[in-house]
Formats: sequence, C-alpha cells, structure tokens
Amino acid sequence: MAGRAEKFKQRATLSLVLTGIAAGVFFFVGSASQKPAGWGAAYAFATPVTVQLPSRCGVETFVRGDGRGTAVCERTVWTADGTAHTGTLYAYADEVKRDGGQLTFTGEAKALGDRAYGKPETWETVLHLATLAVAALGVLGLLLSCVAAAFPARRPRA
Repeated sequence: MAGRAEKFKQRATLSLVLTGIAAGVFFFVGSASQKPAGWGAAYAFATPVTVQLPSRCGVETFVRGDGRGTAVCERTVWTADGTAHTGTLYAYADEVKRDGGQLTFTGEAKALGDRAYGKPETWETVLHLATLAVAALGVLGLLLSCVAAAFPARRPRA
C-alpha cells in the first residue's frame, strides 16, 4: 500500500511541477519587453477586428538590438459581432503609423474581451499555446492522481 501511495505522490508532484513551469513560461515570456502575458494565445483565440486608434497612443516601448518595439494604445475602438468596443491595443510599434494628425494601425488585429492584439511573432504563439497545453495536461494529471488515490487498491485474486 505504501508503494501505491508513493506512486500517486510522485505523479501528483510531477504534475504540479509541469503546471508551474508551464504557467511561469506562459506569463513571463515577453514581460521584459512590456508585451502582455499570453499575447500569442490571446491572438490565437481572438476575433478578427478592424481597429480605430485614438489621436495618440499612451505607451511605446523600444527594445534594443534585433527586437521590435511594442506599442500600447488605450481608448482604441473596434467592432466585434456588430457591437462597438473600446479598450487597449497591444501591437508592435512599427505597425502604428502617423498619417497627418491621425494614427493608423497597419497590421492584423484580433480582439478578446477588452483588449485587441496585433499579430505576435509566430514563435510566441506556438510557445504560448504549447505552455497552455502542458499546463492543462499537468492539471489533468493532478486531478486523475487525486481521484485514483481516493479509491482502494485492488487485491489480486487467488
């Protein structure tokens, strides 16, 4: 019986570790460059929209080296499912252009809730979706370990 309990404890611990690592990667990739957590996954599950930017964006972050700068535009307006929404656009700075006195967004945008997202790098989308899958498998493994531990062990028939 002690061996069975130890197996479940090891499986549950492994599930917790996998879930923790996946959640950490999901939330912290991109945070150094002021990108929103889970940008790639949010974009993958969001609805395509056309955005109208305000006269100026609130935050623009430039990344040194080969990285692209990011822009955060509050008070951005978009229409989804026939309803107008106002929220925040997260995109790359090179996709926000000033044409005369008006800002325009030149990329592809998708909205989820009160946020709209410009298209992230492909590796970010793949990484965020993969970490979500690993976290889901970790939670499932933990739940199955807990359920299996609640049932008594089978005794071999003689």
